[in-house]
Amino acid sequence: MTRRVWLAGNALLAAVCTSCARSERAYDYGEAKQRYQLHGKILRLRPENRIAVIEHEKIEGWMEAMTMEFPVPSLAEYSKLKEGMVIRATVNVNDSYFWLTEIVIEKI
Repeated sequence: MTRRVWLAGNALLAAVCTSCARSERAYDYGEAKQRYQLHGKILRLRPENRIAVIEHEKIEGWMEAMTMEFPVPSLAEYSKLKEGMVIRATVNVNDSYFWLTEIVIEKI
C-alpha cells in the first residue's frame, strides 16, 4: 500500500511540474546584431506563439511600411498588449530571427 501511495504521489508531482514548465515557454532568439525602432498598430494577437501582428510605419534602415508578424519573447511585455493599441518598440535582428523588446504603449 505504501509503495502505491508513493508512486501515485510521484506521478502527480511529475504531472504538476510538467504543466508548470509548459506555461512559461522559453523563447531565445540569441543576441541582436542590429536594433531598429518600430511604430505601429497591433491588429491581432496570437497568444499560442506570443506573436503580435502589427501594421507598422517604415522602419528606417530595415524595411518599408507593411503589416507583419513579430514575436514578443517576454511574457510580461506580451501580456500588456491588446488589439488596437499603438506602440513603439525595438526590433532586434540577427542572422536568423527578429523580435520585439522595449515595448511602449502610446495609445489604447
